[in-house]
Amino acid sequence: ENYQVNILAKGLREQKTKTLIIFIDNHKGRYWNVWHTEMIHELLTYSKKFGYKVVISSSSARGYIGDETDGFLLLKNRLADGAVIFDIKENDNRIDYLKKNNIPYVIVGKDIENDCNYVDLDNKKVGFIGCKYLFEKGRTKIKFLLGNKDFIVNKERAYGFESACKEFGILSDIFYGVSYIDHAYSIAKEILEKSEVDAFFISGDEKVFGVYKAINEKGFKIPDDIAVLSIDNIKYSPYLTPSLSTISQEVKLFSKEVIDMLLMEINNNGQSVQAKILEPKIIERESVWKIFFWIMTT
Repeated sequence: ENYQVNILAKGLREQKTKTLIIFIDNHKGRYWNVWHTEMIHELLTYSKKFGYKVVISSSSARGYIGDETDGFLLLKNRLADGAVIFDIKENDNRIDYLKKNNIPYVIVGKDIENDCNYVDLDNKKVGFIGCKYLFEKGRTKIKFLLGNKDFIVNKERAYGFESACKEFGILSDIFYGVSYIDHAYSIAKEILEKSEVDAFFISGDEKVFGVYKAINEKGFKIPDDIAVLSIDNIKYSPYLTPSLSTISQEVKLFSKEVIDMLLMEINNNGQSVQAKILEPKIIERESVWKIFFWIMTT
């Protein structure tokens, strides 16, 4: 028998729209990176298993409510059941709005100011184990490249890195504002001209393209002269030359935890507060190896 399901009527009966909103900061017009793209793909795929459609909306921690192109308008008018929010900043007004209006949501990351629903990588541990791994490979002049200082994820990774540097007795050298490949190239180039470097630790695999270019232009070899460790483990990472050692964020698991938590919130009418922290894992490839110091005796 052929028939067509009336989605609107079904939604009215269930008192659900079967629509989710994914909010991503517009990053000054550049929107998202490869990791965001992989996450969105998995979120879309997993949501579809439960019959949900997804709307992707650019959004800002400031001034979102008066913007008619912002997906918050759908939430405000109850045309969506819940939200996933990336790129949280401290004192993020969107979280206050969601909480006050009892709208189900899950943060990818966390809001350190409030009790919120979130799924996050242990980013303090990411910063710590990245530094520890490089130090154990004999690297002591490590430059850590991070994105926007306002994002909580970068604050936590910096904290972990600084803690490790203190523990191992090496200089904590952090560079913020490295958000894109061209930024990574220009900043790495400047660092190499002014400083001694034996390792770059980079938040975001795709930025490594810029760092590799800067290293190669200066005539250094990876990893002989300079080791490179990154964060994300995007699908392109094994195909760089040399292949990229990185700290993994497992997007399939991450996305599953986010949607499972959000659907639980929707079914519970947003009455609970949940948190899930995922463990980072170092993926060893060719861009880092151990420096051996040979002691010559006569």
